[in-house]
Amino acid sequence: MKIEKLNENKIKITLDINDLKSRNIDVKTLLSNTPESQDLFWDMMQEAEKEFGFNVDESMIYVEAHISATGNFTFIVTKTNGNNPRIQQKVKTTNPNSNYKLKRKDFSDSLDNSLFEFSSLSSFNNFLKLAKIENYKGVTLYSYSNKLYLYVETCIDKTILEYSTRVYEKQLMLARFSEYGKVLYKSNSLEAIITNLKNV
Repeated sequence: MKIEKLNENKIKITLDINDLKSRNIDVKTLLSNTPESQDLFWDMMQEAEKEFGFNVDESMIYVEAHISATGNFTFIVTKTNGNNPRIQQKVKTTNPNSNYKLKRKDFSDSLDNSLFEFSSLSSFNNFLKLAKIENYKGVTLYSYSNKLYLYVETCIDKTILEYSTRVYEKQLMLARFSEYGKVLYKSNSLEAIITNLKNV
């Protein structure tokens, strides 16, 4: 994957077929509104933020995808002002026999099945003090690389975003946790985690 910054509001991302194979994604999956394609897109956005400070959290996002005859993909991502992250995608191809059409994808702002990174135990404890615990179900707390990560199956309270960073490459991180991380607590509710932390 190669990322280039064209200007303050536009970047260019190039993927080759090996990039897709490494994620077990094919062309049909990439151009469909699937969890795998969404994870890949937000992985690219997070990498662009790390490299160039290209943050799209509060922007409308337009994506123009060029597909070459060799199977390489070039994405031109342009952001504009908006209230919620949303993506409008236009697909172009050098193959005249392609049947790709204009597609529009709206990424939900739902926090269900999300992974959140806390930089310290202190920030996690501050979150717990203000969180509406009944709004968080199916939670797992991980420790990895001197940070805490909370995976939440059901989340209808955005307080968590004030104290943590949402991790969009969650599948990759969960795989790392299974090998290098540690499960601290796993429960159906935050209340159980709060009780356990008090007893530590």
